[in-house]
Formats: sequence, structure tokens, C-alpha cells
Amino acid sequence: MRARGSVVPELSIGEFGRRSGLSLKALRLYDARGLLPPVRVDDASGYRYYSPDQLERAHTIALLRRLEMPLATISDVLEQSSTGAAVRAWWESRQRDLSDRGPEVDLVLTSLGADATLQATGRFGVDDVEVEPRPARSVATIRQHVLQQDLVPTIMAAVTELHGFLTTAGASYGAEYWVLFHGAVGYDGDGPIEVCVPYDGLVAPAGAVTLRHEPAHTLAYVPVTAPDCRYPEIIGAYVALETWLVGRTTVGPVREVYPVPWSDHGVVVHVAQPIAGPPKRA
Repeated sequence: MRARGSVVPELSIGEFGRRSGLSLKALRLYDARGLLPPVRVDDASGYRYYSPDQLERAHTIALLRRLEMPLATISDVLEQSSTGAAVRAWWESRQRDLSDRGPEVDLVLTSLGADATLQATGRFGVDDVEVEPRPARSVATIRQHVLQQDLVPTIMAAVTELHGFLTTAGASYGAEYWVLFHGAVGYDGDGPIEVCVPYDGLVAPAGAVTLRHEPAHTLAYVPVTAPDCRYPEIIGAYVALETWLVGRTTVGPVREVYPVPWSDHGVVVHVAQPIAGPPKRA
């Protein structure tokens, strides 16, 4: 519970978009439709400002959109006193077409505070967040816009292209690669994303490949195993990390770090965010 008289910090539309995973285009659309209006609009600049308390509603809207629920239906669902019952009723009407996406419904119901009935998805919490220093690295990158349905093949194609480029250039690299989300990726946002492969050696950029220096930083991350490295399970890692980050200063975009070759066992990805200052636990 917030202390009486305390001031709730406001978030710019850019920061709120980063934290919620919604694009600026989507936020403006949801404002226009009355789904997610900002708490304040500056009279002089027209800038929109949001409250951190709106993040839960934003996450719920994003999840419902990923279920392809129409905006008008989302508005009706969120206005009903029994939102869990409304989501179930809508889902049952489309179950024949969407039966293979049942786990996503559980995540929506959990977000609404209702009991999930299909499969538990609350695997992650703030205690899963780890913090450690990361050294400065040289990285070869490819940056591009991509929608959710094309995300995985786009990432893998970029990794393959970067590996081929670095091999031809005579640079050394390992299995690790990163995916930086410079913008929201979903059915209402297309990034951009930046796929990065850290390397050692002297290399000249060519074609779509950019070379840059990633400075040393402190990384907060949630380790994710292969069974949870899929939608909607991985969203729980993002929610846990976002909850842990409240009150902390972030540096740069959120990212997924793939530190080792893919395996069906053990940790295969870190859902991560660089933060300011030395490593410390709450």
C-alpha cells in the first residue's frame, strides 16, 4: 500500500512503452480508444505521461491483443466487474480456432487476478533476478524491424549472417548472442530489434552489419530454461524483471542474452536489463 501523501512518479510515453512492451503507436491508439489514457498531457508540449500503476493494465491489454481480441472487446472485458468470466466466455466462443493457444489464456487470467484453469504460468518471481558485472565487448550487429510472428526466424537468420560475416573476416566468436529490443515487438509493434554477436579481432563493417563497442555494465537478468523459452511462459520472466527494476535506474534497452548453445536442459537465455551502479541485491 502506498503511504498517504506520497507522490507517484510519472513516466514519459517512451519509458512507459519500454516498460510495458507497447509501441508508441499502440499507446496512442489505446489512448484514442479510451483503453489506456495517460494520467497527464502537458498543455504546452502535448507530451503524454503515465503512472507506474498503469503497467498492469498495459500488460493485460498487450496479452489480450496477442490473443487477437478486438479492441472493442477488450474495452468491454476490462469494464466488466468479473473480468475473468468475460475472458473465459470470449475464449470459449473461439476455442475451436484457437485451441492450441490455451496457455496464453492462463497468462491473461493470471494478469487479471483470476484463477487460471488450463496451465500454470507463474514460474518466475523477483527472487529469480540475478545481478552481475559484464565486461566491455566489441559486437557485430544487424538492426531491423520485425513483427512478433516473424521474430524467431528473423533472429536466427541474423545470427547466421553475423557468424558468416565474422568467419570471413577472421574474427573469433563463441556461441553467445544477444537480442536488444529498441522498441516493442508484438502484433501492434515492429521493434526495431538489434541482433548482436560479441567478437574479438580487427574487423571492418560491410553490408547490413554494423560494428560497435558495448561498454562494461551491470546486468540484472532472469535465467530461463528451454521449456520456458517460449510464449507465453517467457513473459513471466519479463514481468519478474520489471517488478524488480522498480525504483532502479536502467541503462539501455531490455534484451535477451543467449549465452550457450541451445539445449533442452538447463538455462538457455537470460531476460536481461543493464542497470546503473555496481551489482547489488535488494
